[in-house]
Amino acid sequence: MRQLLYLFKQYLAPGIVGLTGITLSIIATLVVYHWEMAKDREQFQQQSTVLVNELQRQLNSYTQLTRSVGSFLNSSQEVSRQEFQQFTSSLLPYYDGLLGLGWSKKVENQERSLYEEQLKAQGLINFKIHEHNPRGNQVVAGDRPVYFPITYIAPLNRWQNYIGWDAASDIKRLLSIEEAERIGVSISTPLVELENGKPGFVLYYPIFGPNNLNSPSLEDENPDTNKKFQGVVFGFYEVRTWIEKAISNLNLNELDFYLYRLPEDQLGSALNKTAVNATDSFLIAYKSNSQSLTESPQVANLEAIENPTDQSSSLCRYSSEWEFCIRSLHTAQQELSLLVLPASDRSISSWRCEAVLALGLLVTVCLVMYLLISQQATLKVEGKNRELEELLQELHQTQLKLVQTEKMSSLGRLVAGVAHEINNPVSFISGNVEYASDHFQDLFYLLDLYQTQYPTPTPEIEAAIEDTDLDFIAEDLPKLLKSMKVGSERLREIVLSLRNFSRLDESIVKEVDIHTGIESTLMILAHRIKSQPHRPEIQVTRDYGNLPLIECYAGQLNQVFMNILANAVDALEDSVKVGQLKERSPIISIKTAQVDTEWITIQIADNGPGIKTDIQTRLFDPFFTTKPVGKGTGLGLSISYQIICEKHGGYLLCSSEEGKGTEFIIKLPIAIQAQRSFERKKEEGRSKKEECLKD
Repeated sequence: MRQLLYLFKQYLAPGIVGLTGITLSIIATLVVYHWEMAKDREQFQQQSTVLVNELQRQLNSYTQLTRSVGSFLNSSQEVSRQEFQQFTSSLLPYYDGLLGLGWSKKVENQERSLYEEQLKAQGLINFKIHEHNPRGNQVVAGDRPVYFPITYIAPLNRWQNYIGWDAASDIKRLLSIEEAERIGVSISTPLVELENGKPGFVLYYPIFGPNNLNSPSLEDENPDTNKKFQGVVFGFYEVRTWIEKAISNLNLNELDFYLYRLPEDQLGSALNKTAVNATDSFLIAYKSNSQSLTESPQVANLEAIENPTDQSSSLCRYSSEWEFCIRSLHTAQQELSLLVLPASDRSISSWRCEAVLALGLLVTVCLVMYLLISQQATLKVEGKNRELEELLQELHQTQLKLVQTEKMSSLGRLVAGVAHEINNPVSFISGNVEYASDHFQDLFYLLDLYQTQYPTPTPEIEAAIEDTDLDFIAEDLPKLLKSMKVGSERLREIVLSLRNFSRLDESIVKEVDIHTGIESTLMILAHRIKSQPHRPEIQVTRDYGNLPLIECYAGQLNQVFMNILANAVDALEDSVKVGQLKERSPIISIKTAQVDTEWITIQIADNGPGIKTDIQTRLFDPFFTTKPVGKGTGLGLSISYQIICEKHGGYLLCSSEEGKGTEFIIKLPIAIQAQRSFERKKEEGRSKKEECLKD
């Protein structure tokens, strides 16, 4: 679990950078893709607009030419065939796609014969009004109320066989002529079969005025003759020729279009309703893959644009896969619709998207690799730093151990030597006091016996008895000997306490009584606990529990008790100096208890000034001290922590509140195996750390 957590922390930053880089690369790619899509749509719309404008320009030129010829006829009182040919021949070369121009005179049924004879007299020997037969046979026109025969036509060398052909014989042309007469403007026929047999359109421009174009000699007496409808000027063009001329100079790469003889709204409705077949009005199509025009309606793949997602009123609309434009073309009161589609093989250039994605992924990979390499280098540096810190810590520990060992060794030798030197004379005095007491008892018995046998002493003896105050000596000497005995026993107890504290004979683990060690420490510190001139006596309260003998290093534990108790005495003395204990006496309380079958606790508390919160975490650091220079070394609590936690596998805790005192809690295992378990766990943790660093 720790290794997984370590790996998670190790690869978290590269993972976040990688995920962010991939996300940003995809977002950038999508942005570029949508930009390419918008650019392609804009280009598509521009191509569509250019195409429509060119087609419309061609239609407008045809209409304008037809009007120009009509204006020429209206402005002249009489125009001969030669003049008509010269005028139109000078204009036709400039209007590509317009196949021809002509003049159709309106002839009433009763004027038909007279009109035919008049034109024959002008040189058209075979002129005769007739219907057009697709197979080329001339037939006599039937009886109709009015005729519109072709009188003039250009270019004559191409279309002279159609002179005399009656436009009224075609119902579409007749209706268009009548519409032009009615509204007085140019009119285009629906799709019709032209003179050459090809599908196309005929533009009619109505002529109103006097009959000055080969009219009969008889003049109409009606004063409104000048306003009568005389006939129509016409121009005709093939659909294919018109389209070819319009797109000859256009770039239609990846663009298809379809021409319909439907208004724009009807075509749009037809494309969105499966019940309406738009191919019924199909005229011609352009396919970019073959770069050719075709009149076959099967080439229009209209199912692909059914139900577009974009139903806006824009001329160009878009679906999930297709974009298309429907544009209108107008020619002399007729409306055509142009459907523009992308070619089936049209594709958006994706190299920019691929380049952005590749660049983003490359940068992401580089950043991730850089982070991984940097993190590996950082981990190596951190590993080296940890090793150095551990070495430094071990050096400090070794230094502390050396200081502690030397201190304890010196202290132990000193205490042992002093105890030994004191113990010999104390033992001599203590042993001889008993004999002296017996001897003095014998002497006092002998004196009593002399006083009994010789009740009247000599004057010299009586003077000596009075000078020596024999009665007082007899009364005080036993007390003196008893006092000497008590003093020698007290010295023996002090020597025993010194020997118990030094424990030079107990450098190995053995079972000891913790209370004995505490009392030995208190015995040594007795001179500091007693009242001093500047402070009262420090009261020591004991609350000893029923503790079993525990396995420990007794001398080292005594050193811990000495350090903690000495610090408590120092803290209480400082409190007295600053006047913090005026209302209460200085107290040190010692409490022991057995927690369970494996652990005991020792609590040593004082009612001193307490420890500041910001330095409590540093109490057990080596060489850290709050005492003035020369008074403290900063090793006492650090050594105590090592003895309790590392040597015995226990716990040393500090609980302090500023102004209320400090309490140290020592938790020790009853069996020293806990310490071995602690060292084993520490070694396992160190091994795992080294494995993680290697990984």
